[in-house]
Amino acid sequence: MIDDIKDLSTIEKEKLLARRRFGAYFVKCIGGVLIATAAITLFAIFMISDFNGAFTPARATATSGRTVTTFLFMLLLMLGLYGFDTKNRHAVRDFWLTLIVFVLTFFIVITLSSEKITNNRYAMPIAILSLVVLQLLDVKSSVLSTAVLGIIVVISFHFSNRAADYNMARVISAVICNSVSPIIICFFYKKHFTRLKFLLLSLLVPLLAEPLVIMMTLASTTSIAANLLNNVLWFYGGNAIASLIFMAFVAIFEGIFNIADDFRLSELCNLSNPLLKRLASEAPGTFNHSLVVGTVAEACASAIGENPNMARCAAYYHDIGKLKAPLYFSENQSNYNPHDELIPEVSVSMITSHTLFGEILAKQSRLPSEIVDICRQHHGTAPVGYFYRKALTLKEDGDLAVDKYTYAGPKPQSKLAAIIMIADTVEAAIRSYMPDTREEYENRINMLVDEKIKLKQFDECPITLGDIAIIKKTVMESLASINHSRIDYDKKRRA
Repeated sequence: MIDDIKDLSTIEKEKLLARRRFGAYFVKCIGGVLIATAAITLFAIFMISDFNGAFTPARATATSGRTVTTFLFMLLLMLGLYGFDTKNRHAVRDFWLTLIVFVLTFFIVITLSSEKITNNRYAMPIAILSLVVLQLLDVKSSVLSTAVLGIIVVISFHFSNRAADYNMARVISAVICNSVSPIIICFFYKKHFTRLKFLLLSLLVPLLAEPLVIMMTLASTTSIAANLLNNVLWFYGGNAIASLIFMAFVAIFEGIFNIADDFRLSELCNLSNPLLKRLASEAPGTFNHSLVVGTVAEACASAIGENPNMARCAAYYHDIGKLKAPLYFSENQSNYNPHDELIPEVSVSMITSHTLFGEILAKQSRLPSEIVDICRQHHGTAPVGYFYRKALTLKEDGDLAVDKYTYAGPKPQSKLAAIIMIADTVEAAIRSYMPDTREEYENRINMLVDEKIKLKQFDECPITLGDIAIIKKTVMESLASINHSRIDYDKKRRA
């Protein structure tokens, strides 16, 4: 492997880094594939096969075939999840989350549909996996994991040494019906559903899929009267169970894997959250600034197709690092400014340290990684202009390196981080100087954003000039509505 990549071209570097990322992902995940394959195979043999007979010489080939086939489909799941994570930032986390929920769902599906419990193949709550992955990850991962789970369930029944006891047409029909229902939910699902709306959707869609259950029952059995009602009831019952278990699983796994789904973001945006209450108490100016930035960032995220809940939540927490020394920031000062007693170098160190302290505090509070990153990135590597200019006036030769007066970075790595940077910068500037006309307002915003572009603050995130144009327009409209002028009623009465 090449250790020194300095002499490689940009394309070669990207390819090399991509291979390294995939290699690291494969090493960290292949063990999970092997463990899951063994667990799934042994559990299926125990529940729906003759366990002792499965390991006799006569059945060795069938058992090996079942194991290898299961392994290949689990490997497909692993590779598919990696392909869906285009930035590969959370690929390992997403795989292990999906794998754990996958295995648990498989156990529940096989248990409920086995003759030891219901003896009805339509009692398969495959939707547990689909709903959890949909809520915590994305639609593509949910559809892929649902399809792989359905295939492995069919394989488990097909390779059973008691396959003659099962009507495979009924098994396949049941798997299709129980897989189609949650996949339909994936395409009806809209971001930012409340828990209640999501639960109602997961209970309503299985009712719409009941005609498919009826048709599949008619096509796969001869004793129609005896099976039709049972299949319809167990199908809906299995999906209802899935909906209830899903709610518990989401609460558990979003905490374990520290995932910022919309349910958790809504909870974090609650102003009674201990960290926000502390910000309101110890740094009230910063708190009010963060609320305004949250409103602006939410509007900007919606305008360019990003997650507005994440933008608002990240904005609320982006300046929590100022809790280290609130009085060193102008919005929290009254009559006393501690910077009057400090040299510019010390002042800059106090100001710029809030991004690092914010990252530390966010990690200690177990905030989602996206918010932790924004706490560190929202100033990028921009200079602290006021203190740099102050230092220049104190230096006799008038020449001073700007590097010592800049934030440590890194620059924004995501569109949301860029949005927070723009909203934060513009809100602070407009608060200190309110333009009199719309033209001045627009020119001020353009100047502030163009300065960030000139400083190359957006070079490491996928934001486009088109996105920036939309953000500038949205920021102007949002701040204009927030800072609108009020009627002076006393003046009107005096007139």
